[in-house]
Amino acid sequence: MSDAAIVTVSDAPPPGLVRAQQLAVQVAEEFAASVEPGMTEREVRDAVDARVVALGGAGTWTPTVVGFGAGTLSCFPTDDPSNRSLWPIDLGVIDVHPVTHDGWWGDCTRSLIRGSNVPQSRVLAAVEAVHEHLLDSARAGMRARDWFAAFHEALEPTGLLLLDRLQNIGHSLDHDSSYDGGYIDAWNDTVMTGAWAVEPFIGNHLYGVKREDVVWFGSTKVTVIA
Repeated sequence: MSDAAIVTVSDAPPPGLVRAQQLAVQVAEEFAASVEPGMTEREVRDAVDARVVALGGAGTWTPTVVGFGAGTLSCFPTDDPSNRSLWPIDLGVIDVHPVTHDGWWGDCTRSLIRGSNVPQSRVLAAVEAVHEHLLDSARAGMRARDWFAAFHEALEPTGLLLLDRLQNIGHSLDHDSSYDGGYIDAWNDTVMTGAWAVEPFIGNHLYGVKREDVVWFGSTKVTVIA
């Protein structure tokens, strides 16, 4: 990489971004822990949106996504939560996108499990391990496609599939904006700077699981915002 291509970025994430992401994590984890069998996707979506505002957020920058059971096979902003209920033995996905009053965006997904189904538990454990591998492999100055390669390396032994319809595991994130740096996929040569949401979404023909956090790529270090 030439000197002209080097972009100097603060090693510390902006405080506004930290506040937005901490709000996203808090809400996603609250609901992943508290959702009960019998609650519907739509009911949880409405409760999530209300909670974001109650905690000081201005709303959401893209729709909240909630999927239970077969609804976990897709996790996309155009997926309108339905009246599908969470079963006593089930998996679920909650994707939260708060925006603060000063225009910072957060993005966090957590998966949940109810019951003790062994195959479902294994899939959830797999996405947790893949996600942890991605966080551990993040390095200042790395390209988006190199991070995707680290994902593929971790995914292959699981026998699971990448379920994202665009075949990526995340995207850039900025103040009042997203996707400007493109996606974390096999083709993006962009050197990652600033905030990137990493969100491996994997599974099989029955269900999917996803975990998402935001990582700040500074000039010399990376920070997982939590």
